[in-house]
Amino acid sequence: MKKKSSDKNQAERLCRLLRLSYEKGWVTGTGGGICTVTGADGVLMAPTGVHKEEVRPADLFIVNREDGTVLRPARNRSLSVSECNPIFCAVINLRGAGSVMHSHALSAVLAGDLADQQDHLIIEGFEMLKGIRGLSNQSKHAVPVIHNTPRERELTDQIRHVLNNPANSGVYCILVRNHGAYIWGEELWETKRHAEIYHFLFEAVYARRNRTGLSGTS
Repeated sequence: MKKKSSDKNQAERLCRLLRLSYEKGWVTGTGGGICTVTGADGVLMAPTGVHKEEVRPADLFIVNREDGTVLRPARNRSLSVSECNPIFCAVINLRGAGSVMHSHALSAVLAGDLADQQDHLIIEGFEMLKGIRGLSNQSKHAVPVIHNTPRERELTDQIRHVLNNPANSGVYCILVRNHGAYIWGEELWETKRHAEIYHFLFEAVYARRNRTGLSGTS
C-alpha cells in the first residue's frame, strides 16, 4: 500500500495546481477554488476572496469532510475558508472524490449556454472523451447543468440532487449556468486531468456548435 502524502506535500501540490489553474484561465480575479482529502477525515482547502495564484501552503485550511467544520485555520487569521466548502464536502461524501475544483473558466460558461433550458449538455464525437475515467471516444456524455444562485453555498442542494441521481454516476463535472463548473477525481492528479479534458471539451463543443449550428442537447 502506498503511503499517503504528508499535509505539507499535498499543500504544495494544491498551490501548484492553483497557479496552473490561474495560468489556464480557470480561476480569475479571486474566483474559483480547489481542495483535496488529507488524512482520515480532513480536507485541505483554499481560502476565499484571494488571488488564487498567490495562495501559499500556510494559507490553506483543513476542514472536516463530513460537515465542513474548520479543523485547522489558515495561519493568516484574516482569511476565510472557501465559499465552496459545503459543495466540495458534498462531492467528497456522495461520490468518494479525493479532490474537487471549482472553475470560473469562460469555456465552462459558454458550454453551459448550449444546454438552453435542458438540465444537461451532451458531448460526443471527440477523441478526448477517453481522458475521463470510464469513457471512450464513442461515449455520449451527458454533463449535468444547474442554475446559478446569488451565493455559492446556495448551490449545494442542486449539487446534491445531481450527485444522488444514478443516471449521473459516470459524470465528474457539473456545469453551473452563467458561473462555471465543478470538476472532481479520485485524487488531485485525476482532478487535474479531468479539468484539462473537460475544459478542452467545453471549448470544442462550443466551437463545433458555433460552426455547424447543431444543438448540444438531446
